[in-house]
Amino acid sequence: MPVEAVRHELDLPDRRLVAALVRPPLTVADGRITTMGRAPAGTAGLPAPVAGAVRSLLDDLAKAPFQASEAGRLAALGLGPRELAAAVRAGALLRVTEGVVLAPGADARAAALLARLPQPFTVSQARSALGTSRRVAVPLLEHLDRKGLTERVDEVHRRSL
Repeated sequence: MPVEAVRHELDLPDRRLVAALVRPPLTVADGRITTMGRAPAGTAGLPAPVAGAVRSLLDDLAKAPFQASEAGRLAALGLGPRELAAAVRAGALLRVTEGVVLAPGADARAAALLARLPQPFTVSQARSALGTSRRVAVPLLEHLDRKGLTERVDEVHRRSL
């Protein structure tokens, strides 16, 4: 079900409140509430080797959702630029920036976690809260800014919206 439809049905003032209420076996992915463990949208349409590699990558991300694999790991899985682009188009992966891919819906989960931080927050505080590196945190925050989930307050601070 779309997050906006749930927000409307529950008469909540903000979609972020819907994400905060979602618990397993449900999760928020690509603006919809879905069942966890379900194959990512479009995985079945990918060539078998790519689908298998994406599943392996998603298994890694299930253990550490914001620790994007490095280029060497992606290459070892057989996920080059074309394979990653196909997986992103299929909705099986979320491209944050070149070289940083996460599970679908990771941006919404990150926004929900960051909303719990004292506002405004720094990149370092976000990195720590998300359990990730600066290599991932900075582009992820920029992605969240573009989506309107966070905004830069000044050169050092951001806040959740």
